[in-house]
Amino acid sequence: MNMEHSWILILAMIGHILCVYCDRLILCTPGGQFSFSDMKDNKRMARLFTAMPESSPLRSIVLGTLAMFMQFFGYLALGIWMRPYSSLWANIMIVSAAMIYTFGLAHHILGCAAEWIYIKSDHTEAGRKLTSDFFSKTSAVMVGCYAGIILFSLAHFVPVVMGMTPLPAWTCVFNLLPLFLVQAPFHIPGAGNIAGAVMYLGLSILFLI
Repeated sequence: MNMEHSWILILAMIGHILCVYCDRLILCTPGGQFSFSDMKDNKRMARLFTAMPESSPLRSIVLGTLAMFMQFFGYLALGIWMRPYSSLWANIMIVSAAMIYTFGLAHHILGCAAEWIYIKSDHTEAGRKLTSDFFSKTSAVMVGCYAGIILFSLAHFVPVVMGMTPLPAWTCVFNLLPLFLVQAPFHIPGAGNIAGAVMYLGLSILFLI
């Protein structure tokens, strides 16, 4: 089994690993692990972010942009690889990859910017309201990103399970959605990018065999 330019999958895997680091920069604070529900309570927010350096979300923006640039080519390569087996599923994969990395990049940057706003506001209630308002009014890009991830996962999963590709049906486990769902109960920071890294590691090994 082979895939032309399979090194691109390794590049995408490295991008996902770098993005795990970027996720942890903004989710693993000196006061504990941040979750979106914390934005409802300024006492919890202040406890999490009082000792958080303002450089963390800014560093996450820069490195995250680089990481997502690296990842995009892996998703595009998988869509192109699917073409000989199903043009329909291939086109869905390519379109959904574009959704992930237009909406997703905006989501990452805006999320980091919201955190930076709170830190720069000295962890005040007014800063919490400003941050929450900023995040909620830009949340449409998050929805677009997750819609793209679900669409890509299904378009990648179905042809493999149905035997439309040379990959054995069991290799459907190397897919974003099942790999994320396995981690979901544990609330692991960066779980989505861990899933992406494992997916590309597994696929790169399969294509090299």
